[in-house]
Amino acid sequence: MDRRDWRNMTLSEALDETVSRFPNEEAIVFKEKRITFGQLQENGVRLAKSFLKLGVQKQDKIGIWMPNCPEWIYAKDAAIRAGAWWVPINSRFKAMELESILRHADVSTLATVDEALGIDFVSILDSVCPEVKQSEPGKISSAKLPHLKNVICLGKNNHPGMFAFGDLLDAGAECSGQTLGERTASIKPHDNVNITYSSGTTGVPKGVLLTHAQFLRAQAAMARRLGTTEKDCLLMTAPLSTLMGTMTGVTHSQMYGVKMVLVESWNSGEVLNLIEKERCSLFQGAPAMYRMLMDDADFTFEKVRSMRAGSIGGAPFSPELAERITAQMGIKLFSAYGMTENSGITTMSETEDPPALVARTVGRKIHEDVELKIVEPATGSDLPAGQPGEILTRGWFVTPGYYKSPEETARSLDAEGWYHTGDLGVLDDNGYLQIVGRLKNLIISGGFNIVPAEVESILAQHPAVAQAEAVGIPDYRMGEVVMAFVIVKPGMRCQGKEIIEFCSGKIANFKIPKYITFVDDFPVSAYGKVQKFKLREMAIKELGLEAERSPEIGEGRLCG
Repeated sequence: MDRRDWRNMTLSEALDETVSRFPNEEAIVFKEKRITFGQLQENGVRLAKSFLKLGVQKQDKIGIWMPNCPEWIYAKDAAIRAGAWWVPINSRFKAMELESILRHADVSTLATVDEALGIDFVSILDSVCPEVKQSEPGKISSAKLPHLKNVICLGKNNHPGMFAFGDLLDAGAECSGQTLGERTASIKPHDNVNITYSSGTTGVPKGVLLTHAQFLRAQAAMARRLGTTEKDCLLMTAPLSTLMGTMTGVTHSQMYGVKMVLVESWNSGEVLNLIEKERCSLFQGAPAMYRMLMDDADFTFEKVRSMRAGSIGGAPFSPELAERITAQMGIKLFSAYGMTENSGITTMSETEDPPALVARTVGRKIHEDVELKIVEPATGSDLPAGQPGEILTRGWFVTPGYYKSPEETARSLDAEGWYHTGDLGVLDDNGYLQIVGRLKNLIISGGFNIVPAEVESILAQHPAVAQAEAVGIPDYRMGEVVMAFVIVKPGMRCQGKEIIEFCSGKIANFKIPKYITFVDDFPVSAYGKVQKFKLREMAIKELGLEAERSPEIGEGRLCG
């Protein structure tokens, strides 16, 4: 039984304790690289020494804009040891999204890569901050990004104005550890350590603050449900920039000595081979990922027989799919509900829950010492079991607040400490939670949150668009994809393909509408508010979508 007191540990202390027990065991497998826990610790320490030499101070913000790779984890661990806060940035973000986070988070040091997954990161950064290539490394001066001083780039070539990632690792080996030791020792378990950007309903990014103790306590609870031990091997397909990647992936692994197999990009055949080769026992993914594995031509039970437990979420799924996963993959399936503001996880299935219950609910409260209740949205009054209402939470796992957003913090956290999730749910008599809708109009595609207002603001920039509304519609692979309803300006004409092409390069690909339909007006309420739920119903009817299966992208009709 795990008896460590996670309330009084920092993330660095948790890793160091694991290294003391398993220094030579593998921590990360990535392509041809095999990295032990001892090497993981050493690389984090080396990079942290170089951070201090660059002038990184406590509570400085270190952005990490890279796809999945060991260096992502080194940068995160180094930021923690240096007393800084790490800021994960989705590697699929384009210039507008990157600039928004760099500016709002006051990022002083950015760790990135020159090229990966067909993306030219250097060119995107150049469009955001051309001053980088005009500066000496460490002396960036930008009026638009006044806090940004250092860019560290992983790649084959050196780039003007940037430090080479490998050079800083090498330089850190030559630095004294005394100063770093003093800095790391000054860090407390309840200090903020991370800003994760969570989409809001207004389109304005919200930087959610989390502490060391919140990361550790949340994952300790999840490990108890999963039965995690050092004998497990976790297949990590989620981007490390997501809370699933950095918390239920990296933090979980570093706390329990679990080998983590990193996947750079999804390919079901390659994932099946990795599961078989590395004997992976834990998996986390959206329903579409499970479907793609089982639908792959090379799928056999023999390839996945090492898998013992899998968590599933990010989109609704049917009892039939849960039964199929359990039968064909032979794993125990867990559903869960959570959000960044609740340290990633709020409820989770119990070990004994049958597949039908896993599909119908998101389990029960995972932390014994926190509160969860359902209230009537209009009045705030408590509702009994069986009645739907807004989900409220309270306790140690609730975020300290939003970075530089006191008004948003006050709107989400009431005077009694209750966090208003904006999600609609029902609790049954046994404490199982069912999610029935969202007050917020977020679209969740492949596990990523998409704010309709952000998509709509881009669509509105098209010269022929008078007004646009974006909604999420069911998709077999992604859970949801974006569909846009567009009103064209009088006297103008355009096609759906033109609008989709117009969005390309301005926002991440997963946010770009997959379907466009042209309308004369929108359904509105008595108060003139657009009724997105009616638009969604119209889209499902028009495209002939079913809840369990919808057309593959390209199969369905592109309206307009």
